[in-house]
Amino acid sequence: MEKAKLNNITLDEEDAALFNLKDDFLLKAKAIKYSILPKLNVLLEETVSRIRKIYGIEVFSENSIVHSAPNFREKRRSDLKIDYNYAFWGLGGSRLPIWDGLKRVDNKPTKIIPHIIGYQFSNNGLMLVFHNSKYKLKFTEKTCEIYLNFLLENMEYIQTIQSFSKMLPLLTNFRESESIIKPFSEILKSCKKDKFYDIPFIRKVKFPLDYNSFNSIINSFVIFFPIYYSLLEIARSKKSPLKELVTKINHNNLYYNYQDVENKKPQTTDEKILLNIDKSKFVKAGVRWQVFERDDFKCIACGKSAHDGAILHVDHIIPISKGGSNTMDNYQTLCHLCNIGKSNKSKKNLRYN
Repeated sequence: MEKAKLNNITLDEEDAALFNLKDDFLLKAKAIKYSILPKLNVLLEETVSRIRKIYGIEVFSENSIVHSAPNFREKRRSDLKIDYNYAFWGLGGSRLPIWDGLKRVDNKPTKIIPHIIGYQFSNNGLMLVFHNSKYKLKFTEKTCEIYLNFLLENMEYIQTIQSFSKMLPLLTNFRESESIIKPFSEILKSCKKDKFYDIPFIRKVKFPLDYNSFNSIINSFVIFFPIYYSLLEIARSKKSPLKELVTKINHNNLYYNYQDVENKKPQTTDEKILLNIDKSKFVKAGVRWQVFERDDFKCIACGKSAHDGAILHVDHIIPISKGGSNTMDNYQTLCHLCNIGKSNKSKKNLRYN
């Protein structure tokens, strides 16, 4: 099946409202598994493609793998009975004992490193998140200092990356007024003195989430990637490649001029048509998930699901422009390819053919 692309997906406020659902955890988990996570995967696949072109790095290797949450297990139905409050799809270190640059307090080999970067979607919307999972609980104090020392020693590059990626440090141990007044370098020194090592970076993208905003947040990921990759190399006792990677970042490589990306329109007629179709077929999330569940989270035309790489859409059997209604009997589940193929000229009810 042809892979879904950025112009095949949307995420809206009604999607975000899914995480507020409290009376049907099974439906909520299925919607996350078969609709939300596949869309985040499309974002990551495009991100990895751009990283490969710009930096010449094969992201998926022995060092870096996909990290996702919730991490559903196919044979455990109990996984679909939990009240999940977010979905995450991104990159993290491989679960292998190759991280000899990080020492654990119990002297066991380090199989899991704390650095993870990726896309997180919740009732707060879409964010790009780089975080570090509880350094002090697992690693020696010397190892904990590696992260802060890396940021301090490369402050000029870090601040440049921050500026262009719009990734902001989440300084939970500082009052907002202090974090605004003090230079980031001074804050890092204070963190080192106070032995505070968990400093995540985040960027939130405002609704509406469409082709333009997806490009914008992907560019943020690509620009911030040298920090993540450098920390992986340091964790392997290798030299940081940060300076070399930063020199490869060029606005011309990022598909759009980064400064203008949030204001630019899609570049082709097809992309404009796709966005217009999505807007005209707007279906509230509560109904959307009921349609997907009724159709078993599969395209009723070709039978493909998220397992086959399909991005599911709710289609109006009779288009709104032709007098169709926003009712359950006028909705059907189609994948991104069948939905495009049907177009708004067709009134064919594929559920009964």
